[in-house]
Amino acid sequence: MSNPLTLGRQALLQRLQTITKANGYLTDTGLNVRTGWFNEVLQSAALTFPVIVLQKGKDLDPEPGPRGLKALRGFFVIGAVDTGLDDYEDALDELELDLLRCLRPEQGRPLPWAPAGIQNIALGGAEQFPPGNGERAASVLIPVHLHTFITGL
Repeated sequence: MSNPLTLGRQALLQRLQTITKANGYLTDTGLNVRTGWFNEVLQSAALTFPVIVLQKGKDLDPEPGPRGLKALRGFFVIGAVDTGLDDYEDALDELELDLLRCLRPEQGRPLPWAPAGIQNIALGGAEQFPPGNGERAASVLIPVHLHTFITGL
């Protein structure tokens, strides 16, 4: 039996990898998607920019349902650019727009890119961080929650 929590995370990762100009986005950031803790990924000597990092976030309380429950799996989707102190805003706005377009919820329909059992995605407000305080990159963080149905309990 496949684990719906794992399948949801993998589907989210694959979805982020579709962010390319060939797919109609403004950037090719989907070619550089990582997982892990953002601050550790930034310290990697082999890191190139722009980059998207999928980091595990805090889950919301599960919601009970008939013969199962809906887990609200939390993640942080973090995009980063390294364009200098004066030129980061436009590049960061482009990356934020790409992320929002990629992750947008489907009203009244299941996500076309997610496996069965992942009903939808909820997005939190995006937050941008300028470079500085020892960080060379500017970043945008978007909290997301995958609505994952777990049955057979």
